[in-house]
Amino acid sequence: MEHIFILGSHPAWSVAEIAAVLGNKNLFWHDETILLVKDIDFNVDNLIKNLGGVLKIAIIEERIAINTSFIGLAKSISKIIISKAKRGQGKLVFGISDQGLGGRFQAEKIGLQAKKELNNLGVSSRLVTSKEKTLSTVIVGQNKLLSKGTELILYQDGADIAIARTLAIQDYKDLSRRDYGRPSRDDRSGMLPPKLAQIMINLARPEELNGLILDPFCGSGTIITEAMLMGYPNLMGTDLSEKAINDSRVNAEWIRDLYKLETKPKFYIKNASRLVQFFKPNTVAAIISEPYLGPQRGLSDLPLILRELEDLYNQSLTAFYQIMKPRARAIMVWPVFFGKHYLQLNLDKWRLIDPLPDNLINSQKFKISPRQTLLYSRPGQKVWRELIILEK
Repeated sequence: MEHIFILGSHPAWSVAEIAAVLGNKNLFWHDETILLVKDIDFNVDNLIKNLGGVLKIAIIEERIAINTSFIGLAKSISKIIISKAKRGQGKLVFGISDQGLGGRFQAEKIGLQAKKELNNLGVSSRLVTSKEKTLSTVIVGQNKLLSKGTELILYQDGADIAIARTLAIQDYKDLSRRDYGRPSRDDRSGMLPPKLAQIMINLARPEELNGLILDPFCGSGTIITEAMLMGYPNLMGTDLSEKAINDSRVNAEWIRDLYKLETKPKFYIKNASRLVQFFKPNTVAAIISEPYLGPQRGLSDLPLILRELEDLYNQSLTAFYQIMKPRARAIMVWPVFFGKHYLQLNLDKWRLIDPLPDNLINSQKFKISPRQTLLYSRPGQKVWRELIILEK
């Protein structure tokens, strides 16, 4: 049994997350968009909900030789559609995504030929197309391909063309609602995307489900609310800002009501550098947080900004080390200014974890820092995010 995971906009983060959840055995990085997963059992619907960095999960139905004729490929596709596609009322709906065919075939032309083959077999169908080679999750969702038909993903794998059938897609509507629809937002202080929060939670790998997960810079509560949805019951957020605590409480209550959850996280106004006054030593199972990243504008006095952030983070890390359980992880995002100015912190007591297993590093295209940490940025962004995984 072989599955492929279609990776998000920052594929290295996606692969690190998958390896943390499924283990790094039987994972094979095909390219910047596809991770091949062999002989691992999982619940597809549950997994796609909890993976922030995966757009689609598909199962490979067939591999055919790369020198197969155009008609032969269309016939194979039509057979898979007939035997595997879900059928609702009306026409069968299907789409073809070219995830790396290498230019020999065009997805739309293959789809049109497959439509003819289906018609010859007495099956009325509608082909969904896109301006892009691949169908986005939005197109797949809006056209109900997974409930009234199917999406097939084609890509070249060595001497074969792999044909994979999409089983699940990331719920873009729900993610958007949790991001832009939450009642309390603070765009000025920066907003951690729910997808990124999910990735960070998965990388934390708390050894016990009921262990305390702490976000000591909780902001508007994104990490806490995503952890609620992922089933973690013992959650706490702290922040020095009263507004942040109020925002987090409002958002957590909104999530509880919206998804009918029983989990009720706790929030307190606390200084992250003085948490030893509030927690007993060795009691926190995981710390997951995006701290204050510094100003997003007015970066003219960068040396001063770096010194102030380094003081804040060093003091906080000292407190974290005392309150965390042995071998517990602190997952943090640190700022990188203009893609090259990094924080230099005292990590002598910590073990800095490389998020990518050696067998899954095979591309120079990914943004990796000099200390082998992963970077997250968008075009034109002055302040990048650096993913830091520390183990006590």
